Amino acid sequence: MVLDVGWLEQRRFAQDLAGFGLTPPQFFVLRAISLGSKHPTMSTVAYDTLQHCATVTGVVDRLVRTGLVARRRDERDRRKVLVELTPSGLDVLAKVRHGQVRRLGETLSRLSPLDSKALLRLLQLYLEALRDQYESSSDDSVQSTSAGTDDVTR
Repeated sequence: MVLDVGWLEQRRFAQDLAGFGLTPPQFFVLRAISLGSKHPTMSTVAYDTLQHCATVTGVVDRLVRTGLVARRRDERDRRKVLVELTPSGLDVLAKVRHGQVRRLGETLSRLSPLDSKALLRLLQLYLEALRDQYESSSDDSVQSTSAGTDDVTR
């Protein structure tokens, strides 16, 4: 059932994005730029979106052509390419987020207030469990990598 919810939400989200002329990868790049460091580089955007730099370059190229993103060289290190949202990019991102909140409200309005509150509480618990599981698996991989390195260096 959780997979069905995820699938339907993904389809609905992709349809909503299409109304703004965006694909899901383009949205996630916009989001990563907006949430990232003060001056995100192409590498940090690739890392934040779990994409290869070459993939992000193509996505950013299209976003630059549509006027949603701008590129510029880092003044301190000319090898780095910084990316930033343009005012149009900020506007589109805000509209997408507003649409998501509106759509969620519409969906939750079909439930009773009690069911809606219970669902949100359970989803919060589920999200916390996922985060804990993700963090512990990340810790385990770091420990196993460190352990492997220690064995090699001995």
